[in-house]
Amino acid sequence: MVEDTGLNTYQRLAVRLHELGMITRQKADESVADTADWGEPHPKRLTEELTGVLELCDVALQAHGEDVDFAQDAYEGIFEDAERMIGGTVAVTDVELVGEIGSSRDLGFKVNGEAKSWRIEQESDDYLDLGAVEQGISDLVPGGDDPRVFHCVPGEGGCADDYYLLATPAQAAALRDEFDLRVEVRGADGLPRHER
Repeated sequence: MVEDTGLNTYQRLAVRLHELGMITRQKADESVADTADWGEPHPKRLTEELTGVLELCDVALQAHGEDVDFAQDAYEGIFEDAERMIGGTVAVTDVELVGEIGSSRDLGFKVNGEAKSWRIEQESDDYLDLGAVEQGISDLVPGGDDPRVFHCVPGEGGCADDYYLLATPAQAAALRDEFDLRVEVRGADGLPRHER
């Protein structure tokens, strides 16, 4: 692996993700190379700018805060990203957004054959219900012997994107503390620590 002397913050984050066991050495090396000319993140936008590395390293997925082409497709994109990041132990099928636009709707789907549903509150089909994603994201965790859960990295502002970091609680806490990331660390049960 590339020595970490002289690395920018983006590169140091990629190295740390490897040290924490979240990505392979090859992925870290690729990310260090890809972010070599990124400079330094703006201190007031640290979390927003570092989420680019989390996505590049495939340890975080994005929930769009601004308009999307079609809500059901965007929810399916979140499910597909979660499946890919987890690595095959979670399969989401039969996704369907039912109900009238402008009222409470249900996003029905199956996780490994088990029926799930999220209550969706959105004024149009052009936006996601980020609150529903935050409340329901624990439906997508690997489970079993895999201790990783999704930790919210909330965006700032009304239409900002939220991100969900797939990590153990200890890994998420380390990234929060070491990089001053705005990560809402969840417990092993997938619930925010303040709700346990």
